[in-house]
Amino acid sequence: MSYTTENIRNVAFAGHPGAGKTMLFEALLHAGGAIQTAGNIERGTTVSDFDPIEKERGHSVDAAIASIDSNSDNAPVHINLVDTPGYPDFRGPTLSALAAVETVAIVVDADAGVEYGTRRMMEYAKARNLCRVIVVNKIDHAEADAGRVLQELRDTFGPEILPLNLPTDHGTRVIDCFGYTGKIAQGDSDLGPAADWHQKILDQVV
Repeated sequence: MSYTTENIRNVAFAGHPGAGKTMLFEALLHAGGAIQTAGNIERGTTVSDFDPIEKERGHSVDAAIASIDSNSDNAPVHINLVDTPGYPDFRGPTLSALAAVETVAIVVDADAGVEYGTRRMMEYAKARNLCRVIVVNKIDHAEADAGRVLQELRDTFGPEILPLNLPTDHGTRVIDCFGYTGKIAQGDSDLGPAADWHQKILDQVV
């Protein structure tokens, strides 16, 4: 299948070590139909950590790219996903990857919240005028506190940080806050009524 330039998206996953970038990368490849089964870091079966050193250490040492296709609204979109190392020792490949994308997804561990690597990668992406998306990962962990993490993000990066999706059922699933239509019951999310968060997005846009 061929794509025009305007139908190609390039997204890099960056953030603090251990935030879950590689497993998120793996989950998206699986959801997008690029792989039949999501791999596992412990077993060394992930797509992006294919180097023997990466398998031995259990973390990324270089950037890796894979792609998925989306046919949203009958307009084919090709999405290039770039998994990058989180450890400062291997930040060179991460910074190089930022030159090839227009969007950086900063992955945040819901257990740990905002960490040093979170702040540094947000700064790097901002300095390069890249679009930034924050993904709060591991929200289904027993010790995760999505409300605390969201407040940390807003305190650190500004009140413009607002959720597009809200965790519900103790983080086992999410509901759409951005496209809220009023059909979701009040207080259905773990962070309060979806209508309230949707209104905050509208107020910010205005």
